[in-house]
Amino acid sequence: MKSGIILVGIFFLVIISLTNYSQAYQTELGDGLFIFVQTTVRNSDGQLVTYLESSKFTHLDLEAIGPFLDFEASQGNDPIVTINGEEYQIIRRVQSKTFAFEDLVASTLLSDTVDGKLTLLARFAHDGYPVTSGDTLESVWTFIRPAA
Repeated sequence: MKSGIILVGIFFLVIISLTNYSQAYQTELGDGLFIFVQTTVRNSDGQLVTYLESSKFTHLDLEAIGPFLDFEASQGNDPIVTINGEEYQIIRRVQSKTFAFEDLVASTLLSDTVDGKLTLLARFAHDGYPVTSGDTLESVWTFIRPAA
Protein backbone atom coordinates (compact mmCIF):
# COMPACT_ATOMS: atom_id res chain seq x y z
CA MET A 1 0.00 0.00 0.00
CA LYS A 2 2.83 2.38 0.92
CA SER A 3 4.59 1.82 -2.41
CA GLY A 4 1.34 2.62 -4.27
CA ILE A 5 1.09 5.99 -2.55
CA ILE A 6 4.74 6.74 -3.32
CA LEU A 7 4.25 5.81 -6.99
CA VAL A 8 1.18 8.05 -7.24
CA GLY A 9 3.17 10.88 -5.66
CA ILE A 10 6.04 10.40 -8.10
CA PHE A 11 3.58 10.26 -11.01
CA PHE A 12 2.07 13.62 -10.02
CA LEU A 13 5.51 15.19 -9.59
CA VAL A 14 6.53 14.04 -13.08
CA ILE A 15 3.27 15.32 -14.62
CA ILE A 16 3.62 18.69 -12.87
CA SER A 17 7.27 18.96 -13.98
CA LEU A 18 6.40 18.16 -17.60
CA THR A 19 3.49 20.60 -17.55
CA ASN A 20 5.66 23.41 -16.18
CA TYR A 21 8.45 22.62 -18.64
CA SER A 22 6.11 22.77 -21.62
CA GLN A 23 4.98 26.24 -20.57
CA ALA A 24 8.48 27.74 -20.55
CA TYR A 25 9.53 30.06 -23.36
CA GLN A 26 13.25 30.47 -24.00
CA THR A 27 14.10 33.52 -26.09
CA GLU A 28 17.26 33.52 -28.19
CA LEU A 29 18.95 36.00 -30.46
CA GLY A 30 18.02 35.28 -34.07
CA ASP A 31 14.54 33.91 -33.27
CA GLY A 32 12.81 37.19 -34.10
CA LEU A 33 12.75 38.52 -30.53
CA PHE A 34 15.22 38.14 -27.67
CA ILE A 35 14.09 39.26 -24.22
CA PHE A 36 16.37 39.53 -21.22
CA VAL A 37 15.27 40.80 -17.80
CA GLN A 38 17.49 41.73 -14.84
CA THR A 39 15.85 42.35 -11.46
CA THR A 40 17.59 43.96 -8.50
CA VAL A 41 16.05 44.36 -5.04
CA ARG A 42 17.68 46.62 -2.46
CA ASN A 43 16.70 47.28 1.14
CA SER A 44 15.96 50.76 2.45
CA ASP A 45 19.70 51.20 3.18
CA GLY A 46 20.54 50.52 -0.48
CA GLN A 47 22.13 47.13 0.22
CA LEU A 48 21.60 44.39 -2.35
CA VAL A 49 18.98 41.84 -1.27
CA THR A 50 18.38 39.95 -4.52
CA TYR A 51 19.63 39.86 -8.10
CA LEU A 52 17.89 37.71 -10.73
CA GLU A 53 18.18 37.51 -14.50
CA SER A 54 16.54 35.42 -17.19
CA SER A 55 15.78 35.04 -20.88
CA LYS A 56 13.36 32.20 -20.11
CA PHE A 57 9.73 32.98 -19.31
CA THR A 58 6.79 31.05 -17.94
CA HIS A 59 4.37 33.31 -19.82
CA LEU A 60 5.04 35.20 -23.04
CA ASP A 61 2.31 36.93 -25.08
CA LEU A 62 4.09 37.57 -28.38
CA GLU A 63 0.94 38.99 -30.03
CA ALA A 64 0.70 41.74 -27.41
CA ILE A 65 4.46 42.33 -27.13
CA GLY A 66 4.77 43.38 -30.81
CA PRO A 67 2.50 46.45 -30.53
CA PHE A 68 4.00 47.25 -27.10
CA LEU A 69 7.51 47.35 -28.60
CA ASP A 70 6.33 49.35 -31.63
CA PHE A 71 4.88 51.97 -29.26
CA GLU A 72 7.96 51.98 -27.03
CA ALA A 73 10.28 52.35 -30.05
CA SER A 74 8.24 55.32 -31.27
CA GLN A 75 8.93 57.12 -27.95
CA GLY A 76 12.69 57.41 -28.14
CA ASN A 77 15.99 56.74 -29.78
CA ASP A 78 16.51 53.04 -29.35
CA PRO A 79 19.82 52.08 -30.97
CA ILE A 80 20.29 49.89 -34.01
CA VAL A 81 23.31 47.59 -33.74
CA THR A 82 24.89 45.03 -36.03
CA ILE A 83 25.31 41.53 -34.63
CA ASN A 84 26.79 38.82 -36.86
CA GLY A 85 26.07 40.95 -39.93
CA GLU A 86 22.38 41.46 -39.05
CA GLU A 87 20.86 44.74 -37.82
CA TYR A 88 18.90 44.68 -34.59
CA GLN A 89 17.02 47.29 -32.58
CA ILE A 90 17.66 47.30 -28.84
CA ILE A 91 14.81 48.55 -26.69
CA ARG A 92 15.62 48.82 -22.99
CA ARG A 93 13.10 49.90 -20.38
CA VAL A 94 13.33 50.11 -16.59
CA GLN A 95 10.54 49.39 -14.11
CA SER A 96 10.93 50.62 -10.56
CA LYS A 97 8.86 50.02 -7.45
CA THR A 98 9.14 50.78 -3.74
CA PHE A 99 7.38 48.31 -1.48
CA ALA A 100 5.06 49.68 1.20
CA PHE A 101 4.58 46.42 3.13
CA GLU A 102 6.03 42.96 3.67
CA ASP A 103 5.48 40.51 0.85
CA LEU A 104 6.94 37.52 -0.95
CA VAL A 105 7.58 38.16 -4.66
CA ALA A 106 7.75 35.04 -6.85
CA SER A 107 7.49 36.55 -10.34
CA THR A 108 8.93 39.36 -12.40
CA LEU A 109 6.12 40.73 -14.56
CA LEU A 110 5.76 42.98 -17.58
CA SER A 111 2.23 44.24 -18.22
CA ASP A 112 0.57 46.77 -20.51
CA THR A 113 -2.91 48.13 -21.02
CA VAL A 114 -4.45 46.63 -24.16
CA ASP A 115 -7.97 47.69 -25.19
CA GLY A 116 -8.52 49.15 -21.72
CA LYS A 117 -7.51 45.95 -19.89
CA LEU A 118 -4.28 45.22 -18.04
CA THR A 119 -2.58 42.47 -20.06
CA LEU A 120 0.30 40.28 -18.92
CA LEU A 121 3.00 40.42 -21.60
CA ALA A 122 5.77 38.41 -19.97
CA ARG A 123 6.31 36.59 -16.69
CA PHE A 124 9.53 35.22 -15.26
CA ALA A 125 8.58 32.94 -12.34
CA HIS A 126 11.27 32.23 -9.76
CA ASP A 127 11.69 30.86 -6.25
CA GLY A 128 10.81 34.20 -4.74
CA TYR A 129 12.31 36.71 -2.39
CA PRO A 130 10.94 38.44 0.70
CA VAL A 131 10.56 42.21 0.75
CA THR A 132 9.78 44.63 3.55
CA SER A 133 8.54 48.20 3.61
CA GLY A 134 11.09 50.52 2.00
CA ASP A 135 12.72 47.88 -0.22
CA THR A 136 13.07 48.92 -3.86
CA LEU A 137 12.89 46.87 -7.00
CA GLU A 138 14.36 47.70 -10.37
CA SER A 139 13.74 45.48 -13.40
CA VAL A 140 15.64 46.23 -16.59
CA TRP A 141 13.88 44.73 -19.61
CA THR A 142 16.01 44.42 -22.75
CA PHE A 143 14.34 43.55 -26.05
CA ILE A 144 16.41 42.82 -29.14
CA ARG A 145 14.53 42.46 -32.40
CA PRO A 146 15.44 42.64 -36.10
CA ALA A 147 15.59 46.25 -37.31
CA ALA A 148 12.78 47.13 -39.68
